[in-house]
Order: sequence, then C-alpha cells, then structure tokens
Amino acid sequence: MEKVISMNAGDGDSSYAQNSILQKNILLRARLWLEESIRSWKTIFDCETLCIADLGCSSGPNTLFITQIITSEIRNKYAHKGIRVPEFQIFYNDLPSSDFNTLFKLLLAAPPAERSYSVAGVPGSFHTRLFPSRSLHFVHSSNCLNWLSQVPPEIEDKNSKWWNKGRIHISEQGPEGVGDAYFAQYQKDFNGFLRARAKEVVEGGRMFLVLPSRLSADRRQPSHLAFLWETLGFAIKDLVFQGIIEEERLDSFNLPLYSVSEDELRCEIYREGSFTIVGLEVMIGGLGSSTNKLDDNEKGKFMCAQARAVLESLISYHFGERVVEAIFNRYAEILTANIIQVEEYMNQSPITALTLERNVSISTMPTKISCC
Repeated sequence: MEKVISMNAGDGDSSYAQNSILQKNILLRARLWLEESIRSWKTIFDCETLCIADLGCSSGPNTLFITQIITSEIRNKYAHKGIRVPEFQIFYNDLPSSDFNTLFKLLLAAPPAERSYSVAGVPGSFHTRLFPSRSLHFVHSSNCLNWLSQVPPEIEDKNSKWWNKGRIHISEQGPEGVGDAYFAQYQKDFNGFLRARAKEVVEGGRMFLVLPSRLSADRRQPSHLAFLWETLGFAIKDLVFQGIIEEERLDSFNLPLYSVSEDELRCEIYREGSFTIVGLEVMIGGLGSSTNKLDDNEKGKFMCAQARAVLESLISYHFGERVVEAIFNRYAEILTANIIQVEEYMNQSPITALTLERNVSISTMPTKISCC
C-alpha cells in the first residue's frame, strides 16, 4: 500500500487540497479536544527545541491549520507558566508518494507570523519507526489511523471461506469472518504504530489522535462511513454488468480501511502498554453540513469529489486509468440518487478524539484481554 496510496496531488479541481472539506470539518469538531489536550498537559519540557510530528499530514491547507493550533496552544502554555517558549520543529510525515511539494508551497505562502517554526518532511509509513529514540514531544494524527498497511490476505483468497467476492469492504451480507479479518490486520498495524511511537516519544510526551470509528461492537456491521464504500462498490459492479470491468478485477479489490470501536481501541492501547489514555471522546457526525447549500445533484458530485481525492490512486492502480472516469461518474450518480441516506449516515458517523500520554514507567501488561 505504501507504493499505491496517495491523495490527489497539486491544487487543481480534483486535488486533495481542494477536496478535503470533510476532513476539515472533523478537525473543527475536534479542535476543542485538541486544545484541552494541550492545556491539561502537566509536563513542561525544559528544552531548546520542542519537536512535533503530524503523521499522515497529506498536502492540503488542513495541515497548516492544525499546526497553527498546536503551536499556539503550546506557546500560550509556556507563556502562562512564565517559562521561555522553546523553538518548534515540525515534522510532516506521509507516504513517499505524498505531494510534499504542494504542502511546502503552502507553507511559504503563509504570512511569517503564521509559520514561526521550522519544518521537515519525513516520508514513510507511520506503522513503522520514523524518528530517533525519544525525540518527539507531541504527536498529532487525524483521519489516518483507519488506513491499513495492507488488505487482509484471506479476504482476497478464492480458496478461503472469508473470500469477499463481489464486495469491496465489510458488509452484513458478506462472509461472517471478513470483519474479524479486517480487525486482525488492524491489530497488527495499530500495535506497530504504538510500538514505534513508544520508542520515539519522550516520557511524558503526548499524542492526540482523531480517527473515524464505529459504535457497534459487531464487526460484521459496517461503520457509518462504510456506506460511502458500499455505494462505490455498487458503481464498480454496475460497470462489471456492462462489461467495462472484468468481474475478476472486482473480486480481487478491497479497501484497506477499518473503523475501530471504542472497546477495540482501548484494548489495543492497554495491551501494548506504553501509553495511558488521558482522554477519549466520541463525537457524532455533523459532516453532512458540508452540503447544506447545495442541491441534490451538486451534493452527489461534491461527495464523489471528496472520495475521489482520497481513493483515485488506489482505483487507478487496480482497475486501470481508462475506467477511472466511468467509475466515479457512476459513483456520483448513485450518491445523488441516495443523497438523503448519504447525509443521514454522514451526520451519524462517529469520530473518536484520543489523547495518549507516554508512560514514565511501564508496568508489565497482560498479553491477552478478554474483550479482544
């Protein structure tokens, strides 16, 4: 997936920079929790340089928005304590295919007062080590930890009882074990993320993570956001019926996305043992408000453009560039025809905001927990 996934580059009409309004709305809803996470942070580091990492930063203006919030809150925190404010070093991380150039151009275009920090790009997967040991003080990641490093192999194996034939994600109509297979892959990836950060974050350092989640404990029941992926699957299947896409191409395609439940999240953090949960808030939707001023046809096209900016590279790689336009045109039509249901799902979609603090001393944690 490292070689395949990238948000649409540049700042044109189809770019992620122009089509990340839903992600911006999530950041706006999580802003109060982010600010509280920093204000409640009791640790004050006596250091020349305070290092902050934004993992899965992508390339749009959302990245600068969140950087400004973090640095302003930390600066206020130090000033309130009457302590000299350290310099800020910001590390922007994403996969090597990410459009770092557009991000850096946005940085240079910002007024100097809004970029009073040093920056560096760090390409690589956040499921593995990226930084030197004990080098980070604060880590932020939004709308990224639902991405898996790979699709669970068993759901694409024709000989497996969990073969997810004709579907591209978890479905209540699919094989019973598909949700469990996704969760098993999520466990591996999230554990890798936590173990890597445990090495990189200083004792007393914090992470603020925002990720799409689900309310149901049943892994067969898709998350609210999965309705968008199900309708994308319908669009691809329509093109299979028309003979434009081979059925085998659909049967071998699944999205590397998983929305975790609160219990699953808590269990995995407790199991790894390096971080304490300082705060966990589940926010419910409100994402459909992005389309309030649009008519139904415009709403469908808007939602399609938001999804396309995220998934086009993956679709193009698997199905080929020649059918990309046909897939997303059909996708927009299906979204438009079902826009009331789409908005209902978006407005009910849960988002989890999580504050973790790196333990000063790590106790021995159990290797198995009943809830997992």
